[in-house]
Amino acid sequence: MTSKEPRVRGVEPPHAVPGGRVSILGEGFDPARAQEHRVFFGDRRAQITRVSRTHISAIVPDGAMPEVQVSVAGSLSAPYRVSVATMLAEELQPVANPAFDPDGTLYVTFSGSRGEKVPVSLFRVEPDGELNPLANDIVNPTGLAWGPDDCLYVSSRQEGSVYRIPRNREAEMIADELGVATGIAFDREGILYVGDRRGAIFRIEPNGEPRTFCRLEPSVAAYHLAFDAEGNLFVTAPSLASVDPVYRVSREGEVDVFVGGFGRPQGIAFDADGNLYVTEGLAGDSGLYRISPGGEVEKVVTAPALVGLAFDGKGGIALAGTSAVFQLELGVAGLPLL
Repeated sequence: MTSKEPRVRGVEPPHAVPGGRVSILGEGFDPARAQEHRVFFGDRRAQITRVSRTHISAIVPDGAMPEVQVSVAGSLSAPYRVSVATMLAEELQPVANPAFDPDGTLYVTFSGSRGEKVPVSLFRVEPDGELNPLANDIVNPTGLAWGPDDCLYVSSRQEGSVYRIPRNREAEMIADELGVATGIAFDREGILYVGDRRGAIFRIEPNGEPRTFCRLEPSVAAYHLAFDAEGNLFVTAPSLASVDPVYRVSREGEVDVFVGGFGRPQGIAFDADGNLYVTEGLAGDSGLYRISPGGEVEKVVTAPALVGLAFDGKGGIALAGTSAVFQLELGVAGLPLL
């Protein structure tokens, strides 16, 4: 028998999407009797992948409740609070960040394969998760951004163009000849930037003319763009390499590496405190990372492959996987349930 009753002292990272891998920290675990250990998230049993005396690695199951317990040879620990994302909508195909409008309504894509025109490619997600189609003829919508003019902007990687969709009106093309247009973002002056994953970032002039702002290594998936409060542009460009960096581009277009070492980094966004969040899609270690302004990296969410994120402005976050969107509160997690 184990010398101590099992006890959970922590869960790392503190937030999870079902399918992600967590490390449960505690005591009373016995690797010599690993087969007698069980991990439960509410009433859902998790798959255990490793047991040591102080850690248990487990995969968060579908339908997981926000509490974890460990059983060792029939002895059950007290419940410990964890933060588990809930599914907001499924049967989608996001390829970059979703986007919130100023009212808190979320917009997502069903992008389709390159060149495929699907019946509905853009949706508005209501608070109860209901999907309402947004009528348009945009092929392969990729990047989404809400503009300073209260319009939704959408890039088409098939057409190499960007569309503007005013509320309750049809889409209108506002720029083209943008290569394989993917990520889009507005700077603090309201100027639109578009990533051509073949190796360029374009600045769109007020007359719709694209001008090359900087050049980067090509991406096999998409460029993802975000501006900080000082006007620096941050870019991820997943490649076939084992690791890729997050790039920082000055207001003059000079490129340097901000932080390296990510496996297929994709969607990025800044929070109100100036921290940069980066989704990582590398199988086995995917999730959401927070990078402080000083470059310190911390994994805050474990998940299956993620492609994008968006803050709702109310303390919540939407996380886009390859076929679904989840919602999560990045508040306090990791408390014993008394």
